[in-house]
Amino acid sequence: MTEYISTKDTAKLLRTALKNEFPGVKFSVRMSTGSASAWMSVSWSDGPTESDVRAITRQYTGRSFNSMTDSYDDNGSALVAFDGEDMPRVVHYSCDGINTHRDHTTAGYRVAQHLISTDSDRKDLVLFTPEGDTITGATLPQSLYVAGHFHDYIYSPTQLAQAILRRVNLCTVTAPTR
Repeated sequence: MTEYISTKDTAKLLRTALKNEFPGVKFSVRMSTGSASAWMSVSWSDGPTESDVRAITRQYTGRSFNSMTDSYDDNGSALVAFDGEDMPRVVHYSCDGINTHRDHTTAGYRVAQHLISTDSDRKDLVLFTPEGDTITGATLPQSLYVAGHFHDYIYSPTQLAQAILRRVNLCTVTAPTR
């Protein structure tokens, strides 16, 4: 028999899973209200990449929105053994979707500047102070090759840093000190 787990209880399970997978990173897990009440939002600063977090969150989504049919597709049930249980149970999460959002602090911007200075085709480019603050009026290149990836359409230092850090797990990187 399938046990249906509410969005509220799913949020509790998701918080625990994220805390266990990424110790030391503070996550905000919020449930939506109103017509989107079966949706959740997960946000954090620096830490793991969005794809790393999505690998965890997708396990707790009971349905997925299908934009081709403008409806939801059922993701099926999962066989889960909760803490202290010998036998797994068949569960279905009532969450319809989970949005993720990663912010960056000045420590993250220091890492981006460090990557530009050590692993780019413009090692002389300085967009952030040693404290990680944006240098106002810094000249932006039209394109930049950094950490094995090409970046173009650069509009601001923070946009470039976010593009660089998209692939960088800041849980495993030590930010250069000031």
